[in-house]
Amino acid sequence: MNIKSSLLGLAVGIVGGATAMLLSTPQSGKDVRQSLKSTKDASQEVGNELQQRFSSIKDAVNMIKSEIQTTVPTVISDVKTSVQIFQQDTAPIQNRLKGNIEAVSQSANELGQAASEMSTEVEKLVNRLTFKKQPKA
Repeated sequence: MNIKSSLLGLAVGIVGGATAMLLSTPQSGKDVRQSLKSTKDASQEVGNELQQRFSSIKDAVNMIKSEIQTTVPTVISDVKTSVQIFQQDTAPIQNRLKGNIEAVSQSANELGQAASEMSTEVEKLVNRLTFKKQPKA
């Protein structure tokens, strides 16, 4: 529900209620006119106060909007700059890590190949030893 229409409805309700009250009370015509005038004046004051409050809220929203429009691009630019600096600062470390990982991987492959060769040699030695232990027939 719109706040403006709600407040307008409230004001109309107050004015209507006051009018009904004034018309239902036994007063002289002069007293009724005076009461209606004071009610009208009070209603105008309420209306003016509501307009001032809406105006101040509108000004505050516009101020916040303006601050956001000037601040957000600066923050985004600062974040982009920080990310670029971080990437530049960490690039040598990343390259070094990639080199180290490749070296470790190559060493692991060489160790695996050497282990495989050693296993083959051990098998050959075991086979020679088992042939020599067998009695000659």
